[in-house]
Amino acid sequence: MEPQPFTILGTSHLITLIIIFGLAIFFPRSYRHKSYEDKEKLAKILGVAIICLELVKPFIWNSMGYPWIRLIPIHMCNLSALFIGYFLLTKKRIFFEVAFFWGIGGGVNALITPDVSLTFPDPKYIIFFLGHGFLMINIGYACIALNNRPTLSSVKNGILFSLSVLPIIYLINILLGPPANYWYLGAKPIDGQSVMDFFPDPPLHIPLLIIIGACLFLLVYSPYWVYDKVKQRDAESIR
Repeated sequence: MEPQPFTILGTSHLITLIIIFGLAIFFPRSYRHKSYEDKEKLAKILGVAIICLELVKPFIWNSMGYPWIRLIPIHMCNLSALFIGYFLLTKKRIFFEVAFFWGIGGGVNALITPDVSLTFPDPKYIIFFLGHGFLMINIGYACIALNNRPTLSSVKNGILFSLSVLPIIYLINILLGPPANYWYLGAKPIDGQSVMDFFPDPPLHIPLLIIIGACLFLLVYSPYWVYDKVKQRDAESIR
């Protein structure tokens, strides 16, 4: 089976998305009523596994011809994976908050508009979706099985953390030079299609990225906000 040019929401892409989001939702749900010890044991296994995967992926990408200068695991999704893994091991709250917003906001966008040129079974397609899919599963486990959720303060923490790290990533891109393009601050994605195709040319796209990023954080949090408001209204109606 020869890999064909990638098509957004084509058959292979849709099947991949269904598998990933199905696992991210239903796998953690199967652990909701397990004992605390069983849930913590699996949390540590998942945490170690996703950290190891992120550390191994650069070697896999390099074996496929990608230069090391592009493979430092500091893209937003890479850091999200490392952060959620560290959270599952330590339960340090800030790492969940950042991983949640970066992983859901950036990861879902990456899954829908992936930076790939060929579809399944191209190895690059498999590695890309394996990494991003495992990120979704880990975040789903932290939220559903372990009962973690963001708050309105989490939105603020996520935005402030992102703004504090962005200049560092931009400086790293400048110091390393092309083809380093972490967070896509230096250039638009080369492979595949993405929403950034409609943005101004770099670096003029950065202010727009910041605005859209903040709006995306609020959008990701909105279901929890609605849930809290409905719960508050129901509680007041009972009084």
